[in-house]
Amino acid sequence: MFVLADLKQFIECLAVVTTILQFLSGVLVCKRYVYNGTTGEASSLPFTCGFLSCSIWFLYGITKYDGNLVLVNSVGVILMVSYIVVFYLHTLKKTAVLRQAYIALGLCVFAIVYAYNEEDNDTLLEYLGLTACLLTLLTIAAPMSQLVYVVRMKSTECLPFPMILMYFVVSSLWFIYGLIEVDHYLMATNIIGASLALAQLSLFVIYPSQHSSSNILKTTLA
Repeated sequence: MFVLADLKQFIECLAVVTTILQFLSGVLVCKRYVYNGTTGEASSLPFTCGFLSCSIWFLYGITKYDGNLVLVNSVGVILMVSYIVVFYLHTLKKTAVLRQAYIALGLCVFAIVYAYNEEDNDTLLEYLGLTACLLTLLTIAAPMSQLVYVVRMKSTECLPFPMILMYFVVSSLWFIYGLIEVDHYLMATNIIGASLALAQLSLFVIYPSQHSSSNILKTTLA
């Protein structure tokens, strides 16, 4: 029988592993782009927001001397950059992708400059933590930018199902971890994140796309 400390360690390890798997789920989405030769009506915003979120969490991890955060988010930054490159190569909306990338890079530079000049470490951790949490929620909500298209076309083909599913799993695990830690800030962030991901997953039930499902199955088996 697990004691509380053992359960906490188990949930923490599981959250770290699934977070990395969440980042890797973007490979399935990008394989679909490569297979189709186009990104269609999909948006690069989930990848751009993911890059920005991982970058701020990485900076937060360095400031807090948290090796797990540094490791997980360094992997996230590398993968998100790779996904953005793949998206850029297969989209017709290259200007929009570049615009999003420049904004994300600008915000990262601003955060680094602020972190370098902020002398109060507690204040720095507070602002970085808050910003990272808000960006995490934005990353999870990013696919909702295609909501109008999904409803109008009654198709979820443009939504990255693997990434959304993993967002739900990861947010749920970090919410459980927050319950164990009695961390209301962590609980609030991840219950909202899990709810947003669940709302997006419900779209696949409301507007099932056989073409989308077959593509996902093909990329999974490939």
